[in-house]
Amino acid sequence: EGKTTMSTAENQRRKVDFATESRSTLSSKYFGFRISDFEFVFLCVLCASAMSLLFWPIKNNATAAEKIRVAFVSPSPSQSPVWIAKETGFFAKQGLDAEVVLIPGSQRLVQTLISGDVDYAVVGASAVIRARMRGADVLLLATTANFSNMKLLVGRDSGIRRLEDLKGKTLGVSQYGSDADGFARMVVEKAGLKPDKDVPIIQLGGHPQVAAAIAAGKIPAGVLGGLAFLTAQKSGATVLTSGVKLKTAALSGTLATTGARIQRNRDSVLRFMRAFVEAVHYFKTNPDGTIPILQKYMGGISSENARIVYDETLEVMEDFPVPTEKGLQAVLDRETDPKAKSAKAASFVDLSFLRELDRGGLVD
Repeated sequence: EGKTTMSTAENQRRKVDFATESRSTLSSKYFGFRISDFEFVFLCVLCASAMSLLFWPIKNNATAAEKIRVAFVSPSPSQSPVWIAKETGFFAKQGLDAEVVLIPGSQRLVQTLISGDVDYAVVGASAVIRARMRGADVLLLATTANFSNMKLLVGRDSGIRRLEDLKGKTLGVSQYGSDADGFARMVVEKAGLKPDKDVPIIQLGGHPQVAAAIAAGKIPAGVLGGLAFLTAQKSGATVLTSGVKLKTAALSGTLATTGARIQRNRDSVLRFMRAFVEAVHYFKTNPDGTIPILQKYMGGISSENARIVYDETLEVMEDFPVPTEKGLQAVLDRETDPKAKSAKAASFVDLSFLRELDRGGLVD
């Protein structure tokens, strides 16, 4: 038994000596000098830490979400897919960390898109088409509706009861060249009148300003969309006609980006479009989830008002957000630029992403 105990102790000592000798041999072989146990352990820890730091950026870059900036031109339900994609996590699911901001005025927003301050814009189609005809690198990717969502409202004391009564009355719009401006001119012509000559059209900067001017009695009529028409209605203004009522072919809630972005990162644009299409489907099929989002982005309006604008938008929103040639051509036909007469509608859009998603059966 004594021999066995001594034998066991001897084996343990030999193992320790072997380990020490191995570390000493390794240190001599690879470092060119012998080191102590403590120094050997310290070097191992140091090497492990260095390897961890070396590979950490690779792992971090693989999992970090891509930051993008998305702007919408007005708090209108036709622009809500980007709100929905943000709030429901559709953007996050596609690896996109999206900042969603309001930038009023279509011309201003298109310039912001061209400058690169935003990556995507939900903006008036007219402003995008006009910019592209002038050589800007902007393209339409999708539209939520192929009918105008604009409304012509008249003040309580305007005396306007029919379209013909607009003669000699001032008509307010957000900005010249906006979708509201195009709709206003179409309505005036439909009444057999001449825009600017028979009916002065003035720009006031944005839909809220038009609504405020109607409410204050500063102008007798104006073209509004989204939340602003509810504001005007509270002052006693009434809807004389609308794009839906007139079946006005147009594009509403159009999504745009730059050709440079498409060339630079096509996969990123495809992921964005996947989230956008999912958001449109969500709007169409989930009113209970959509209405609180509308309330948040439309200034905290009541659920009743949110339901009203939701139902109106649902009537015209496309199941799959493809801009039709008829809608595009209608926008071109209202342009005064001579280039519009010979322009091809297809030259203003890139539908390749929607086609790819449609082939993949993203939504039923």
